[in-house]
Amino acid sequence: MLSALSLSASAFAPPAGVVPSRSSARAASTVQMAEMSTALPFLKRPPALDGSMAGDVGFDPLGFTTTITELGGDLKYVREAELMHGRVSMLATVGFWFPALVGKLPNPATAALTTDPIAVQYELPPAILGQLFFTMALCEGLRARFVYNSETPAGEHGFDPMGFLPKYCDTPDKMMKMKTAEIKHCRAAMVAITGFWFQKMVTGETWPLL
Repeated sequence: MLSALSLSASAFAPPAGVVPSRSSARAASTVQMAEMSTALPFLKRPPALDGSMAGDVGFDPLGFTTTITELGGDLKYVREAELMHGRVSMLATVGFWFPALVGKLPNPATAALTTDPIAVQYELPPAILGQLFFTMALCEGLRARFVYNSETPAGEHGFDPMGFLPKYCDTPDKMMKMKTAEIKHCRAAMVAITGFWFQKMVTGETWPLL
């Protein structure tokens, strides 16, 4: 019995005189860990999420990225949509509490409107609604030039009136760090504004937010 075990063990042993190095063992371990999702270590990393995009931690439990790429889609458009929803959500989280806490901007056309962030959208005069729809259509039309340009990175629309990019993102590492910070804030804001809305609709109040 012992001789059989020793023979089976020797079949998987390295050749005589060859000792596995620590670096090779570490490399094998790294490759094995790289195949697992960083966000969900008990699941394998989706093939399309190779870590090249900012904020990519392999989180895709439903396999959306795999389905999109298998159907010939581009993850650049998906990241563009995620960024735009996140940026709007960051503005929405501020707009949700700002009027009630600070007050409305001085404007005769909106002086009589409520500060309730849900009810106010039904009180807007037709002229203001028209301005909103026109502005949104104009912005989306201008943004489409960048969205459907394969050479433009997702989310980069040339909008930097304060000159932050040359000052704080003058190297690829700094740019990646800034993009990662933005996408994290975008994701947090999307979760937050959803929670704000449900709290307001269920309880009728914004407490404990305000």
